[in-house]
Amino acid sequence: MPLEWSPSLAVGVAEIDADHVELFHRAERLVRALRTGDRAGVEALFTYLAGYAERHFLAEERLMAAAGYPRLEEHRAAHARFRGELERHLRAHARDGGSAAAGLALHNWLSDWLREHLAGLDRDLALHLGR
Repeated sequence: MPLEWSPSLAVGVAEIDADHVELFHRAERLVRALRTGDRAGVEALFTYLAGYAERHFLAEERLMAAAGYPRLEEHRAAHARFRGELERHLRAHARDGGSAAAGLALHNWLSDWLREHLAGLDRDLALHLGR
């Protein structure tokens, strides 16, 4: 299944939604690069995703803290798990040279994580913010 943004995943915070749209776009490009064996593209996209996670998650966490969001620590822990899983997939890619199995595992993980996180914790944050 392609990693496609859906308006139903919007949380109603323009900056966050724009970041999420871009994340879906880059994640799909990463999966395509893995499938086609584009090693330079894979490395660049892994680098982007790691940087994205740091920047975007920090912005979300600042917003949550400023808004007195009661699930901040739970959300922060989910972000930490994402970073750890991304690192695990990067190591698996480096170890096995970008096998089809590693690409499929990454695709499944990213797809599941994005949909679950956006529809769950990010949606709850949007409700807390009154959006």
